Amino acid sequence: MPLTKLLIAAAFAQSSMNQEAGIATSYVRGGSFDGPGVAAHYLWAPSDSFAVGPMVDVAYLSSGLSAGNRLPANYAFTSTFAGGLFLLRVPLRAIEPYAGLALGYVHAAQQRSVNTQCGLGSGFGGLLAAGFRAAVSDQFILGLRGSARSAAFEQSCSATAGPAAFDVPVLFALSSTLDYRW
Repeated sequence: MPLTKLLIAAAFAQSSMNQEAGIATSYVRGGSFDGPGVAAHYLWAPSDSFAVGPMVDVAYLSSGLSAGNRLPANYAFTSTFAGGLFLLRVPLRAIEPYAGLALGYVHAAQQRSVNTQCGLGSGFGGLLAAGFRAAVSDQFILGLRGSARSAAFEQSCSATAGPAAFDVPVLFALSSTLDYRW
């Protein structure tokens, strides 16, 4: 009988699991490309030490390029990453440092291409992040985050002389974050 009462009490007990939704605004840079970025996530935190959930990270990047044919060249694209995020946190008293890993799909969409010979393809991608955050109330948390992620799954360049070529190996972002926890 005591085991039954314990199981009923556990079923109706207040859960210590938190959920949170957050946004981040970023400055993003990769090679000679730079531009603004924004990210959003929804996380489920079964403990204070880790959280898991979906995320989306979007960056609009552009660059003026130098072409071999001496004509103006530029390229702009939007890189969108969607995937599952796993955060490992160290809950301290005043601040909470964390590190994260996300795996998913990256979509590279060309926005503008003038006198260039390269293009970007979509496919599998990953994101690494590290940062810290501090609670400003029971529900709101502010923070700073640095991250690195793939800009595209692949890059293809035709071998022609004259139009500009470019390379965008990794996107680096510095972000301010706002999370709401309940």
